[in-house]
Amino acid sequence: MKKYSPRDSFSGSLPGSCQKLSSPGWFDTHCHFDFPAFDPDRRAVWQHCETLGISGLIVPGVCREQGERLASFCAGQPWFFALGLHPCFSERHRMADLDWLEQVLSTSECVAVGEFGLHFSRPVDLAVRQQQRQLFDAQIQLAQQHKLPVILHGVGAHDEIIQALRLARFDGGGVVHAFSGSEQQARQYLDLGFCLGLGGLLLRPNAHRLRRTVQQLPLEAWLLETDAPDMTPAIAASRRNSPVFLPLVGVALARIKQLTPAALQACQADSIRKLFFPLSDHPI
Repeated sequence: MKKYSPRDSFSGSLPGSCQKLSSPGWFDTHCHFDFPAFDPDRRAVWQHCETLGISGLIVPGVCREQGERLASFCAGQPWFFALGLHPCFSERHRMADLDWLEQVLSTSECVAVGEFGLHFSRPVDLAVRQQQRQLFDAQIQLAQQHKLPVILHGVGAHDEIIQALRLARFDGGGVVHAFSGSEQQARQYLDLGFCLGLGGLLLRPNAHRLRRTVQQLPLEAWLLETDAPDMTPAIAASRRNSPVFLPLVGVALARIKQLTPAALQACQADSIRKLFFPLSDHPI
């Protein structure tokens, strides 16, 4: 896979271990770039991303059918992938998919298990709730077994997820995608070794609680993401979200933390390497 060199060195003061890094540009840690919404213009979108200094992204897995295509989709590009069974695709999942996932985690180059989790945004049928929890527990065990971080999806279920992680004694770390919970929940995730995904929600004018949480937590707690094509920022003219909006989120975070964008990029790169590429020399 092609390697990309860091750019835009930063000579000022950076927090912690970020001081040793030069800035590599932006990196989208959660982008469904393989979804059909990008089929008409994916190449043009990525070319635009490169002009904005976006150096790579991670494509999460959501189901077996989609996951089986991700290795070939990402080949030859600065795109990486995770494999998992998303709770919102429960009608597609079969228990046999866990056998597939266990097998493929042993042989693929995926960087995490996910996206998976619990989604309780509305009253959920007991059988569906039990299925989500069964798949959640099984994927946590697989991540522990294969020493991989996880990409977690949590809607209306942060307390249950935190409890489940503690019961499983999971120590592989990961990222809680699109975090919008309380500061207390955020700190509990940090204590468990997790980072928090930060995307277009930060750009909403009424996102006061999220901005306060961002201010209160250390910079290293946050990983930039878009969740494109979903979760389109309110400032976007189009209905489709895109990784091209990632620098806007990055600049907003840099302003809150009173850093230059280059300084933020360097710290992001350090966090991404530690979480997703701990055994390699990837110049993210």
